[in-house]
Amino acid sequence: MKKTCMVVAILSFILVFPLYNAGAGTVLAGAKYWSASWDSAVIDWFEKDIGVGFRSVGANLISDVDKGSGFLAGPVIGYQNDSGTWAFSLALMVFSNFSQDWNGTAETMTLATSIDTRRRDLDLAATYSLSSYQDSLSFLKYCRVFAGYKYQTLRYDMILNYVTQMGDISYPYDLEAEVNMPTVGFGVVYPIRQKIVLGLQGGIGLALIDLKMKDPQGNTFTIDPKYSFSYNAEASLNLLPVNRLIVQLGLRYQEWYLKARSPQRWARTESKDVTFGPTVTFVYTF
Repeated sequence: MKKTCMVVAILSFILVFPLYNAGAGTVLAGAKYWSASWDSAVIDWFEKDIGVGFRSVGANLISDVDKGSGFLAGPVIGYQNDSGTWAFSLALMVFSNFSQDWNGTAETMTLATSIDTRRRDLDLAATYSLSSYQDSLSFLKYCRVFAGYKYQTLRYDMILNYVTQMGDISYPYDLEAEVNMPTVGFGVVYPIRQKIVLGLQGGIGLALIDLKMKDPQGNTFTIDPKYSFSYNAEASLNLLPVNRLIVQLGLRYQEWYLKARSPQRWARTESKDVTFGPTVTFVYTF
């Protein structure tokens, strides 16, 4: 599994920079920052699963998971071949910080949760320009197709604090997830000026999920989610303020679904994972 994860980590997916009119054999290196709101499917699934447990004993859990907020950041590297037909890029979004609150009530109990979240997104993509087909349709000069792989790791250290008439009770839970998302997509890159380029692209793929949960007794359970689909889209404004420097301002959306039940429950629940927000990237070409 560790060797597989390393391979997948290298074969992860990022939205490729539109290096319009770049030099022959262009290499790029820089960093990307994504300020995002995040509705975590894992937290939503866990909330629903706990609710199933309460209903099994005749209690009703009324709770609300607030939308999380935070950022992802890390280095990016890429390459475009001499003709500009092929481009490759890799992003290692290994720095993150997200916060999310979960509160609720169950009969006479009050629930308040402390969540420590760690997330990493590793992305790789290969892009092919359709400009060689512009003789049949001139607009293909600005179009491209891409294929890639996103590898996402998630870890949650949670403490469920129950305030009851008999006193306060705390239960620790650990959740770990790995999400593999092979993706294909289509994009358009349109230069509005020599040093200003607009980009728009979207993709669809699979979400292959491994999920483990450690309960308060120290037992680790492997959850078996069904595979689902993933979707992503990004609009970008690419600027070349000085020679060899590309600044990309973007707006990115990503979603996938988690369909699973824990070994202790019979009911299977479905949750949607959504990350959305602006991005900024600085890369140097050489």
